[in-house]
Amino acid sequence: MARQSLKKDIYLMKRVLFLLITMATMSCYAQTEVSAFSTGAGEGVTYYLPDTKIEITLNATCIKHIPGEFSRYAERYLRIKDAITKADSYWELDGATITRSGVPAPYKMFTIKLNNSTASNIALDEQGVIAAINTTPQKHTEEAAERYISNSHLDAGMYMTEEMLQATSTAKMAELTAREIYAIRESKLAITRGQAENMPNDGQAMQLVLNELDKQERALMEMFIGRTDTLKQVFRIGIMPTEKCDTTKAVLLRFSRKLGFVDKDNLAGEPVYYDLRDLKSVKRPTAEEAAKAKPIKKEGVCYNIPGKAEVVLYTRTRKLAKEEIPVAQLGTTEILSKSHFNKANTTKVLFDTTTGGIISIEKKQ
Repeated sequence: MARQSLKKDIYLMKRVLFLLITMATMSCYAQTEVSAFSTGAGEGVTYYLPDTKIEITLNATCIKHIPGEFSRYAERYLRIKDAITKADSYWELDGATITRSGVPAPYKMFTIKLNNSTASNIALDEQGVIAAINTTPQKHTEEAAERYISNSHLDAGMYMTEEMLQATSTAKMAELTAREIYAIRESKLAITRGQAENMPNDGQAMQLVLNELDKQERALMEMFIGRTDTLKQVFRIGIMPTEKCDTTKAVLLRFSRKLGFVDKDNLAGEPVYYDLRDLKSVKRPTAEEAAKAKPIKKEGVCYNIPGKAEVVLYTRTRKLAKEEIPVAQLGTTEILSKSHFNKANTTKVLFDTTTGGIISIEKKQ
């Protein structure tokens, strides 16, 4: 009997021990702890929340007037009085756009201790900023900080005849080129009237021939009237707001009609100003309130609630752009509860990598 009682006691102890281990395991499985990053903190995923950078994109055009080789003969042979006779170039400021980007905030670096949590599929962007949990992050395309786009022009030399090229003087070459222009016009007129000796077979073929004749005429005409080339410049510059960011009539850069974009200290250009104003859309604790507040137990995932800033870009004569931009630095940092990532839930969270805010959250049980 004593032996049977001992076996029963051992069996009960094993059952109790098994239940304790199971409960501990389930408790561990349900936790998603987050802590400020420190070296050797253990296993987990370390991520940043971003600060928001305001991106200003400015567009300008350089216009170049280039006289043709026969510009002084334009009126004599073609009766054209407004041909370009003098080389000139200048810049025009076309406009601007205001957007945002995210940069890792070094003071907002956290480690998610997985502990068998369902928040195991964590996506970071190339800078280490948290982008998504248990879902696919959004894709962002980065534009070059500065780029140029120029137009193309035709090479008149491709359409000059042997007689034109062998002319003994510029005046004679201009005369022969003008004759070729008139001949091209007569050919186009004959085709459109159906009077050409070798008419195209169908409408599509006729259009191809007419397009080629137009191209030849334009190329030869440029030798008399000149041409206008344009160079498009796209220039980007960033502003990093602080918690106290209100700014009025700050010089972003300068713009010159002769030089285009120049540094803000270069007085050769006229200033491009910006105003930056905190709209105070999110209530932030004062320094005293923050000091008195009790520490938040960081069990979950940190995210930002961004505030908003109004950005106005302008010159002395016109307004270029005005936008309200969400800014992480003007908001607060909160905790997404660990209950979203326990054994019973697999929550999908999509983050805005420019603000650290939550774009969408989907809870599945």
